[in-house]
Formats: sequence, C-alpha cells, structure tokens
Amino acid sequence: MNKCTTTRIYPWKKTIAGTFRRCGVLALLLWVTIMAQSQTREPVFSFAADGLSLQQAFRLIEQKGEVVINFNEEEVDAGKKISVRSMKGTASQVLQAVLQQTPYEFLRSSGAFIIRRRTVSPSSGKPAGPGRISGRVTDSESGQPVQGATIIIDRKTILSDAEGAFTLTVNSGTHEAYITSIGYEDKTVYDIEVEKDQVSNLPVPLQKTAGQLGTVVVVGYGQQRKKDITGSVTSVPKERLEMVPNLNLAQALQGAAAGITIQQTSGGAASGETMMIRGRKSILASNDPLLIVDGIPYGGQIRDINVNDVASMEILKDASAAAIYGSRGANGVILITTKQGAKGKPQIRYEGKFGMQEPTFIPHYMNGEEFYAFKQIREPGKTTASEQAMYDAGESTNWIDLALRNGQSHQHDLSVAGGFQQTKYYIGGSFLDVKGLAVTDNYQRFTTRINLDTKILPWITIGTHTQLSFDDRAGAPFNWTNVFNTNPLTPAYDEQGKLTIYPWDEFTDIGNPLEPINYKSMNKSYQLLSNNYAIVEAPWIKGLNYRINLGVRKRTGDIATYKGRNTRTGLESRGEANTERNLQDNLVLENILSYNRSFGDHTVFATAVYSYEKNTQSANILTASGFPNDVLTWYAAAQAALVIPEYLYNHTALISQMARLNYSWKSKYLFTVTARRDGYSGFGASQKWGTFPSYAIGWNISDEQFFPWKKVVSNLKLRASLGFNGNQAVNAYESISRLGEYNMVSGSTSLPGYIPSKLGQENLGWEKTRTLNLGMDFSLFSGRITGDLNIYKANTTDLLLNRAISPVHGITTITQNIGATENRGLELSLSTRNVEKGDFKWFSSFNISFIRNKIVALYGNRDAKGQETDDVANAWFIGQPIMVNYDYVWNGVWQTAEAEEAAKWGTKPGFVKLKDVDNNYELTASDRQVIGQRDPKTIWGFGNTFAWKNLSLYVFIHGLGGITKYNEMLLDAPTSSEARRNIMKKNWWTPENPTAEWYANAINADQMAGISARVYESASFMRVKDIAISYDLPAPVLNQAGIQKLRVYITGRNLFTSTDWRGMDPELNHGRGAIPLQKEFLVGLDLTF
Repeated sequence: MNKCTTTRIYPWKKTIAGTFRRCGVLALLLWVTIMAQSQTREPVFSFAADGLSLQQAFRLIEQKGEVVINFNEEEVDAGKKISVRSMKGTASQVLQAVLQQTPYEFLRSSGAFIIRRRTVSPSSGKPAGPGRISGRVTDSESGQPVQGATIIIDRKTILSDAEGAFTLTVNSGTHEAYITSIGYEDKTVYDIEVEKDQVSNLPVPLQKTAGQLGTVVVVGYGQQRKKDITGSVTSVPKERLEMVPNLNLAQALQGAAAGITIQQTSGGAASGETMMIRGRKSILASNDPLLIVDGIPYGGQIRDINVNDVASMEILKDASAAAIYGSRGANGVILITTKQGAKGKPQIRYEGKFGMQEPTFIPHYMNGEEFYAFKQIREPGKTTASEQAMYDAGESTNWIDLALRNGQSHQHDLSVAGGFQQTKYYIGGSFLDVKGLAVTDNYQRFTTRINLDTKILPWITIGTHTQLSFDDRAGAPFNWTNVFNTNPLTPAYDEQGKLTIYPWDEFTDIGNPLEPINYKSMNKSYQLLSNNYAIVEAPWIKGLNYRINLGVRKRTGDIATYKGRNTRTGLESRGEANTERNLQDNLVLENILSYNRSFGDHTVFATAVYSYEKNTQSANILTASGFPNDVLTWYAAAQAALVIPEYLYNHTALISQMARLNYSWKSKYLFTVTARRDGYSGFGASQKWGTFPSYAIGWNISDEQFFPWKKVVSNLKLRASLGFNGNQAVNAYESISRLGEYNMVSGSTSLPGYIPSKLGQENLGWEKTRTLNLGMDFSLFSGRITGDLNIYKANTTDLLLNRAISPVHGITTITQNIGATENRGLELSLSTRNVEKGDFKWFSSFNISFIRNKIVALYGNRDAKGQETDDVANAWFIGQPIMVNYDYVWNGVWQTAEAEEAAKWGTKPGFVKLKDVDNNYELTASDRQVIGQRDPKTIWGFGNTFAWKNLSLYVFIHGLGGITKYNEMLLDAPTSSEARRNIMKKNWWTPENPTAEWYANAINADQMAGISARVYESASFMRVKDIAISYDLPAPVLNQAGIQKLRVYITGRNLFTSTDWRGMDPELNHGRGAIPLQKEFLVGLDLTF
C-alpha cells in the first residue's frame, strides 16, 4: 500500500492538468472501493468482562465492534458491575450477553445501539389489535421541526420527516418511546396508552444540550467536547452561515465572534480583506491568522472557499488552543470544516440567490458649475478655453457616475449528500457571477467539491476532501484617485462616442481616468485544494488511532493587460503589454498518532504529530512596448520593439513535531500540555528551529457538590492557559545576502552587472509571543443564557524589524530580531433565549472585544537620559499603539482679529492654523503629535433572531470603535498651486463667514509655514450589517411534491451606517483609492429533496 501511495503522490509535482487526472483516478478508486464495501459484514471480536461497569463494557464494545452505543444516564445505571465469560461474536451478540444480567435491553437505530429499560407487555385487559402512535418532534426553543430524529417504540424505528412528523403502527397496550437526535438531549416518554384502531398523539419537544457544553467542536488535530476544552475556542454562530446568504466566508465571520477584526480593502467583486485575531502583535511581519481547511494549512484566499460547502468554523485564540500550530499560531487560527455526508438516502440541495448592489456612500465632489465658480475665486483668469466652452454649453462630466454602475450578482449551488454501509459522500458545485460597482469589475467563480469517506476494513478508513475552482476576474481596475479628482469641465467622450485620450486639450499630461475600459485584459486562475487521508484505528491497542494526511494545493494564474493606441499610455508607447503566469505549489504531509481512552473516571487524549510542508512560488513576467499594431495585443509580444522578461522564484520548507496531552477526571478537572517544535528554512542557519510549549487547566466547578448556585448556574467552567507561539512571516531568503541587477554603461553599450541588494543575517529567527489567558464558560437559567469571558495578555519579543545601518555597503537597513510589543484585551460573548411563548421565539447573540496594544521596545538605542529612543520616521513610539497617526495638529483657521499674530508666521486670516506645541514660533518635528490610532480599540456584534411559526427575521449589527484615520478625500493639495483637479465641495472661510469649518478658497490656504494641513477623523462606526427575512413553506404542502424543505428569503447588507467619517466608507483602508463599499439586496431560495 505504501508503494502505491508513493507512486500517486510524487507525480503531482508536474502540472495542474496531471494533478487533475490523478485526482480523477483517486476518486475512481475510492468509488470502486465504496461499491466493494457495500456488502461488508459486521466485525467479529473477542470479549471478556470481569467486574467491569456497564459504561466500561459499552466503551469496549464500541472500540472493538466499530459501533456507537447511546443511553440515558438517568434511566441506565452505568456503574452497575457485570461479568461475561470469554466469547467471540458481533457487537449485537456481545451486547446481548452483557445485558442478560441487567433489567435493560437494546434497540438498533441507523447503526447505533440504544440502551433502555425492558418494555412492559401490552395489558391483557384490553382487546388486542393494531393501533398507531403519531407525533411531531420539535425544537423546544424555536418550535421548528427536527428532521431526522430517531424514534424507537417496541423495537420499531422510524425517522422524523421534514416537518418533524412520524407515525408507527403498534399493538394496543402501554408503550414507551425513546427519541434521540444529534445536538439534543435524549428523551424517553413512558406510559403511552394505545387502543385498538385508534391513534395516540405524541408531541415531542427536544431540549438542546444545556449550554452547548456537550457539543463536539474541532480543536486542531482532533475534536473535543466543549465541556472538556481548556483553551479559548469560539465557534461561529450557525445563523451567520445558514440564515444569511453570504457570497464569501469573510462576510460570515465579520463581527460574528469576539476578538476577530475583518475589514474590506475595497468594494470590488473579488476584493480581499484584512483579518486579525486579538489585534496587532507584530510591527512589520504578518498579523494574518492561519487558515486550516479540513485539517490542512491553506495558503489561499478565504473568499475562494464556497460558503455553502462549509459545515462549521472555529477560531482558536489563546496560546493553549493555537500552540499546536506552533510557528504559525501566534496570530490565531481559523479552522474551517467542510460538509460531509451521513448514512441514509441521498439529500439533494439547490440554493439560488440574486443580488443588486449600490454604493453605501459617495462624497459630494464638485460638478462643472461648482468647479467653475471655485476656480474663478481660486485662480481668477486661469480658466482654460476648453473649460470655458464646456461651462458655456452647460455641460459637466460626472466622472464618478461614469465609472460606477448598479452591481448585480447571482449564485447557484447544487449538492448531493448521503451514505450507505461504510461510506459517506458529499458532492457539490457552485457558480458565482458578479458584475461589480465599477464598470470594469467583473468576477466569475466556479467551484466543485467532492468529499468521500469509506471504511475499506473495519479498522481502516480512507477519504478525500477535494475542491477544484476556477476564477475569472475580467476587466482592468480604475485609478480611483484620478476618477475622483479629474476636472468635471473636461469631456469623457468625443463626438464619435469614443473615450477621449486627452480630456483636457491644454494639459496632455492628464489622461482619461476611464481609459481602462479600453484595455484588453485577462485575469484567470485555477486552483486545486485536496486533503487525502487514511485512518488506522488499531484493533490491538484500545483507543490508538493513526492518521496520515496528504494535502495538496496548486494554483496557476494567467494575467495579461494590453493598452492600445486608443489610450494615453498605449498611444505614447505604441502599444504596451504586461503579462504574468504564476504558479503556487504547496504540499503538506502529516502523520498524526492519537490515543483516546477512559479508565474509569480518568480520560486521556494524547496526540503526536510529525509534519512536512513545502511551498514553492514562481512567476514569469513580461513587459513589452512598441507593437506594430494593436490587432494581436499581447500575443504579438515577439514583434514588440522592447521586451523585458522577468522571472521570480522562491521556495520554503517547514518541518514540525508536536505533542499534546489532555487529561480529565470525571470531566471535572482538566489539564492540557502541548509542545511543538518547528524548523523553517527562511531563518538563519543557527536559528531555524523554535520550540513552543503551552499549559492549560480547566475546572468545571458547577459539577462540584458544594457548588452553591446550581439552580441559577447550569454550567460554569474556569480556564487558565499560558503558552508560546512563533511568527515566521518573513521573505523566503531574508536571512541570506543577495545580489541585485545593476547594468553598467560603457560608451554606448549596456553591460549587465550585479551589486549587493541585501545583507544576510545568520541569527535571524522567530518572533515569539507569550500569551496568558484567563477565562470562563458559563450557562445560566437552564441554558437560557450562555457565554464565555476571556482576559488575555500577549507579549511579543524578537520582532522582525529593519534596523538602519551605515550606507557604506550601499544598503541602508538590515532585518534583525529586535523590539517588543504588548497586546492585551477582554472578550465577552453571550447567547440568550429571550422569549419562547407559543409560536413566537426571540433569540440573541452578542460579542464585544476591547483590544489594546503598545510598543514596549525597539532598537535599544538610548538618549542622554538613558531612555530608549523612538523611531519617529516610521511613527513607532515606545508606550504608544503600533499603528498611530503622527502629524501636525489642525488648530482651526486664522481669524481677522488674529492678523498680527498670523503675520508672525508669514500667513494671514483665512489660512489654516497649525498647533505650535512648544510655542517657539517655528513648526518643527517636535510639534508633531500622536493623533489617535488606526486599529480599532473596540469590536462588537449583536444579532437577533425573531421567529413566528415558519417566518423568521434575523438582524445583525456590527461596529468598530476607537479608530482615527487620515481622510485623504478632504485633501486640498492637488489644487494648491493650480486648480486643475476636482475636490470635495467645502464651506470656505470668508470674512463674512468666519465660523466656516474650512480655510479660505485661496492658493496655499491649506498651509502654514510651508506645511500642509491634513485632516484626521474618527472612523468608528455602527452598521446594520444584515437584515434577513425567510419563510419555510409548511411540510404538508412540500410532502405532496416530495420536497423536504423549501425556504425563500430576502436579505439586505450594509443598509445603514452611523459614523462621523466623511470619506467614502469608514471600513475601507484605502480612502479614495478603492472601489466604494457596496450596499446589497439579495433574494433567494433554498430547496432540499
């Protein structure tokens, strides 16, 4: 088997096409295996018990017989001792022998054994004959039907349908029913009287597991009950994935969990986002969290994962939870688990949604008439002939309107999931088509996923989780700064309806900002993401499990742009082409050995991991100009007069070993110890390896007999952890000296040459973060209020910073491990069941995070007083947040009464006034001040679900606080010397309007002592992020058509925003340099057969 596996792995290093072929072969082999296993028999094993408790016997049978045994602890005495002579048999035969000595019996349902008390025979005093028990299983909280619940009555089993309904024919008499469903407490209903030829009604409301502490969550290299977790792990609420139709996963995560910050970089259809967990820790290295998809590190964009393929998302935040990922866990970890099939008939699901988009907000820039009046004051007599002609004709160009449109989107998802015998499968496909707000912004994405899992032997499971995707981002982007600032008294189109090349006749250095419409462009990518695994559950050692993962990610991208002679750039260069073909090749091989076993009250869960990961990136880049014509665009690069090729390549490797031990006693006292050691090729020869341990304890104090508030506090767990993580986010060759190209000219000949471009640093190593976390998980009033509270402090040392050095080598900086930061905060998450009255339900979820960071140390340089000096050039200050604004402070406008004082500064009334902090009548570096920080201090989200019968309303509000940013859209600098460019309309100062916010409409009025004023504003905001209304059609209507579920919905996103920010959108990081953020309306339906 190893030989076969080897021959299938290593050829994957060839090409994407070859990889696809081999994945097809793998899928075919898996399918053949599936079919072969459809006749697999129940395993036979040896069993003996001498004084074992029932619980111990059940666990032993589960391990040896590959079965699941469920029972109600209130009904079954699990501590009862039994003895069974040595025997061989199937799980059914062994369980029969075990229960002979007890008042219990077993029933079998969907592969699971249900233990219950022996049933009472029908009463002989009533006429015998058939009757029926009919009922409906519902969620006691929401009143919604529970589909797929197992109902067992007199050894007869049935599953509830889409409406939660069931009907069983039984003999008349007295019966009892046992009902079980995943995520709910098991329930037994006694003394059900059934008469001959009559129907007995049996309503069955099921309670969710109190406080969700029985829920199993993914924790990295395994799963644990929430009750047994000692680290800080947050699950994304299911309503963010199910009730809101998100086009990408980042939308689902935003505001959904305490401690995670997500901000969009642009409103583009395929735009990215910045993500941070618990704020910023590193100054220059990456602060991005690690993404894990189905257990494998994922280096792609989160938007490339189809939302409808995702089953759950967990966020690992503290060192104990994230230390298992060592070098990559310092910034937190996001675990994404995709859907898997379940045994039973296939479920076919289709979801389609259609959306419309418009900008959330566009600032008011001057139209032609306003710009003409503005320029007459700013520069009297400087209006050009072309400007005058447009003004006289009453014409004006709204460049922003011409660059924007109402966006549209539609997405279609189709999947089939199911299972039989020893196999489970999930197959899905998705198509997304977005025409974005910008007229050149078009995006299409096609993804297909196949998740297969099959037991080829009772103790061996193989499977694959594979996604193939294709992206097409057609259209070249605009330079949005030019779009906003281009003169409105210049034409966008000529008399023939073609884009003007030079809109302003008098200034040919200014091109048409809409010229990307005329570019020929291509931007396509293909990606394979595959996790292939085999699991061996050793039958000879109880609880021992070995898993091997082979993760492959291959991505190719083809990018090309051609600027023809119908554009300013192309006209001046006689055609210009830029092409790039890039390849990303990632391989992860993991060996995971785990041991999970209970010894009476003691439970041990040990995990050991050895992994190897390699990442290769390469790019072929070509720049060409001087084409004979524009017919063949970049395909005619060989005919270009000037061709400049470029090739980029880098390769990194990571080897890791990890060991983790979880121990619990009665699930009451919990201990976790983790150690991980990583070796990374990008660091210096003596610093490649780093070791990252963590320690955590937990105490389910509410399980103690002495706990005094049991009537109010359903569950209370106290947690504490201390651990270390690393950050390896540096360039592949940062630690070694490098040469750069530098051509020399000898006479008329250019000679190739090289000069030093980077000095190596053999001692370059890991950034290290030490994190202390104190927390609690709680559930109050029988689960009506659940939540968690965390307080943390993270100290990061050996920062990866660039230290200034003498330029004698021709190099001015060198990367070293210097400096330190501190990050601390508090997080609170709450879920509440507010109202449950009749058909009306109201549930809420709330989370809030308070984050503070500061720089503790930098380069170690000290002044005459012995205090460490700041890095003023980069705005890094000891004791201040990492990302601050450092500038001169706007102090209003000089007024007429201050003319004499203004003259001392060489200025006059109506001009801007900057603050002279040291009062020396000079604006120097010492007058610059810290003006707020650019990272949020507070992050919060508040969701509410209202349900009445089959109608639901979900409202989610999200906000960020404590942010101050430079608002470049209020910048006046482009018009300071000449009124050539448009700006936002302002209320200018005049002697008659002295209280105006802005300075006078005059050249250089925005300057004082030669220094331009810049405007900083609060970018804090509160936003109604989502409003979703959905309706589930009644089951009786659907059953007639053979439909399990049909939900229709309408959703609005980014509908309302409250903020003091006057720029385009407070969430965007790039001001006027990005596509506006979109307000979106979607309608859709979700159909399951």
